[in-house]
Amino acid sequence: MTGAGLAMPGLAASGSAVDPPSAGGLTAAEESRLAAGMQLAPLGSGATGADPNIAYLPDLHKVDFASWAQAASARSQAATSDDGHRAKARYGGSGAPLAYREKEPAGVVGRNDTTWTAEKVSAFGLGAGLRNRMVVSGSLADNAPTMRALPTAAEDNGSIPLASKTGIRGNDRIRVSGRIGDGPHGPFPGDFDWYRVDAKAGETVTAKIAASQRSTMVTIWDARGVPVALGWNSTDPGIVDEIAQFTTTSDGTFYVQVLDERSWQIDPFDSASGTTEGRGGTYTAEIGSWRTDRDAILVKLRRGDVLGTSVAGAAKRVMVQRWDSTYVTGQSGLDLSGYYPTGSPLPRGGNANASYVVEADGWYGVMVDTGLGAYRHTVEVYRPGGEGTRAPQTIYLDFDGAVVDTTTFGWEDGGKRKLSPLKKFLAGWGLKESDLPALAAQITKAASENLRTDMRAMNIPNLQIQVVNGLQSADLTGKPHVSRVVVGGTIDESGIETVGIANAIDPGNYGRTDEAIVLLDLMSAPVKGNQSAVVSLNYYLRPSTDKVRFVGTAIGNVVAHEAGHFIGNWHTNNTNDVTSLMDSGGLGFWRMFQAGKDRIGGTADDGDTDFATDRYSPWEGFVGVEDTRNVTAWAFSAKR
Repeated sequence: MTGAGLAMPGLAASGSAVDPPSAGGLTAAEESRLAAGMQLAPLGSGATGADPNIAYLPDLHKVDFASWAQAASARSQAATSDDGHRAKARYGGSGAPLAYREKEPAGVVGRNDTTWTAEKVSAFGLGAGLRNRMVVSGSLADNAPTMRALPTAAEDNGSIPLASKTGIRGNDRIRVSGRIGDGPHGPFPGDFDWYRVDAKAGETVTAKIAASQRSTMVTIWDARGVPVALGWNSTDPGIVDEIAQFTTTSDGTFYVQVLDERSWQIDPFDSASGTTEGRGGTYTAEIGSWRTDRDAILVKLRRGDVLGTSVAGAAKRVMVQRWDSTYVTGQSGLDLSGYYPTGSPLPRGGNANASYVVEADGWYGVMVDTGLGAYRHTVEVYRPGGEGTRAPQTIYLDFDGAVVDTTTFGWEDGGKRKLSPLKKFLAGWGLKESDLPALAAQITKAASENLRTDMRAMNIPNLQIQVVNGLQSADLTGKPHVSRVVVGGTIDESGIETVGIANAIDPGNYGRTDEAIVLLDLMSAPVKGNQSAVVSLNYYLRPSTDKVRFVGTAIGNVVAHEAGHFIGNWHTNNTNDVTSLMDSGGLGFWRMFQAGKDRIGGTADDGDTDFATDRYSPWEGFVGVEDTRNVTAWAFSAKR
């Protein structure tokens, strides 16, 4: 998961090397590791458990995000696109795509490398005389400086202040060999090798583990001690190696850290602050900073447009940038279009793809980079799926217990499973059966507030959405324009180890008949003796807490989170200071459950957890800032 001129959240600059787990099972070192975008599970441990891209997970210790990314990309590559082609005609994709050839000559760098120097394509867009599909052909030039060898650095180079000098002062590249485990602190509490790089504005700082004895990580940090990019070299043949890259906007000093995949350094300014389970080993790293070739086009988009982009050939990364310099999305080396539902018109396949629901009228930069040679860049734009009908999008909340086909959620060993109803879990929260109608009403109210009330404030033309309380309605499952969220069931009943999971991620909401489940066993579990107590709503209850209101609001928020996936949202970062309904699972449950910083439900600091603008989750492959409120609102736009 590489950087694109975007800083990740900072880490705590203090902490002990041996840190006991919290009630949520995470140590301070593990939390800071996650904040840097590094998974807790060993690389190559496999894509097991629930799919982390569409699930709200209770625990992250065993989640191998790298394996999941590779598995998801492989499924996407294998999927047929026939249904996608039919959908294009339905959403305005008739006619041949516009063919556009970049004007920058082959072998030349710098003429169309940014949004501000991009080649404007006025014939692309939605409207009379415009083409909403385009294929851009071009070539990325090799501008890399000659590699020079650097002698093995002397220890102690285990922190930012002690970093080895590479001599890089812009437009330079070095190759260096070293060993993890030979530092003054030994393998425990850990050895880390740091290298200093001075970069010029517009250059891309690049760090690659060319070879390693054991699985090895490489990170790029800025001078403040904030990690900005991550890469790795895995000894597992099933894991594709990743290069760490960060494109600068001004002159600056950066630091490259090499570490064993199982270790972590709590304080990047203290070489003795590490914690590790790894064994270390030899490595060879390639580090440099130079102006890499990047090709950008400029396209005019309207508010609510749904942009899709994918790249094949030599280029490995696509990005979309606003005129104010904010990257709104970017993806490198992964095809995640398999999460789009059947019927979505967005482009699929390629080396990488991304989507964006446009926030404001204007010109946007769409660019490709990372690679050398010829590429084929597909760019398409459509209006949201609901604008083809006057029918409202209905989200039906099923509280009565239901049969679900768990293969819908990518569970290959699944099948039809019977999930128990909401009323089975009342006693777990100290509620009575007579509280069931009020609890279902509060869940519906919370979900509706997030999905309907808040969206109406977005001034979307003809917004049409209704959230239906299944206890007060006939069963709407299977009806046109009805998506279902089943609220009930357990991990044992479903076979899926999660709190919630959705069937798709659908920017533009083209599917409109999706499904999600919100399981209640972990959320109703007792606190005493519970290693994952923070996942239980009982952890936040006190005698003064209005149980129906708190429990109903918390479940309603998880409902909105899963519905948020099948209407187009990816996960956002749950390790920073932004509270968002689309924050991924594993930590920060008090924010999703709306318990406030005091971790007590029903007090003055509870706040209101909503869809928000936040950075993408650092573990799932995207870079940029996602406006989940905007994505959600336009999912419910209908024909006027």
